[in-house]
Amino acid sequence: MTTDSNCAGTEGDCQEALDQLELYLDGELPGADLGRIRDHLSACYPCADRATFEGQLRALVKDHCAEASPPELREAILRRLDGMSTQGA
Repeated sequence: MTTDSNCAGTEGDCQEALDQLELYLDGELPGADLGRIRDHLSACYPCADRATFEGQLRALVKDHCAEASPPELREAILRRLDGMSTQGA
């Protein structure tokens, strides 16, 4: 990605933000990196726009592409967990 007049950083800043975007959206960035990426996204419209798009895309996929497990599977798991908790007591 190249910088443009809407970007407050350098091309390297944009590349770093985009390289870490997945971790940022997953909430997995360490504090120092998180602050740096947040600062960049608040000042750089193209990168912020990309982050918004990626976040919205993730939300759509999560909402529309999930399959529910069969009730029998849930019941079997709960029975197994219940059996494990009574064995440990």
